[in-house]
Amino acid sequence: MAKPVIGITSTIALHNQIPSVDLAEKVVKAVMNAGGVPIVLPVGNVELASDWITACHGLILSSGEDVDPYLYKAEPSPKLQKTFKQRDEVEMELVKQALQQKKPIFAICRGIGVLNVALGGSLMQDIETGLPNACKHYQEAGRTDVTHRIQIVKDSLLHQVIGSEEIRVNSLHHQAIGRLAPPLKQVASAADGVIEAVEGKAGMPYVLGVQWHPEELAANDAAMARLFTVLIERASEKSI
Repeated sequence: MAKPVIGITSTIALHNQIPSVDLAEKVVKAVMNAGGVPIVLPVGNVELASDWITACHGLILSSGEDVDPYLYKAEPSPKLQKTFKQRDEVEMELVKQALQQKKPIFAICRGIGVLNVALGGSLMQDIETGLPNACKHYQEAGRTDVTHRIQIVKDSLLHQVIGSEEIRVNSLHHQAIGRLAPPLKQVASAADGVIEAVEGKAGMPYVLGVQWHPEELAANDAAMARLFTVLIERASEKSI
């Protein structure tokens, strides 16, 4: 059986003053280590989203810029950071097409926000502004350090994959889910109430979103590696 192809969203960044496709290497490595074939989905024409999803067996929504608040009918906060309209538009359509084609979705950091907004939810544009008593969600420690606890809903899909109701995660975000999209359910949260993971409700294809960066931990943490392994297993069902 052929290995499943996993499309991973990317952004555009300057390298030697040349606009270039940009994606965190550890996401690619995590997919390969889990048995998948990663391909990079560039920021391009929205019209290509259907073709990209058709060519893939699963989708990863990767990290990056803030999501434009225009997409959830909000005005920009003074703490809003860089946005990328074209990337937002392409990724909203990728979510739509993946759901239509019943392809599994795994969303990471920015990706969980994209997923939530694409399905009708909103975002907290800045955690420190919206939740003054929140714990520190943008750590100063290294990316592979875990800095705060999250509670996982028992018997959720995430609980089955991770195998624990409490874990510590790395945290590199200043935005968070605000209004949860109706098709999603909260399956993990930080002590301050910030949503840390979501899943699709019954009847949806495999959909899982996490607010932390499991790709940074997967090489040395079996539970984080399983998040990618399970995606590959679900995608394998589409590659037959």
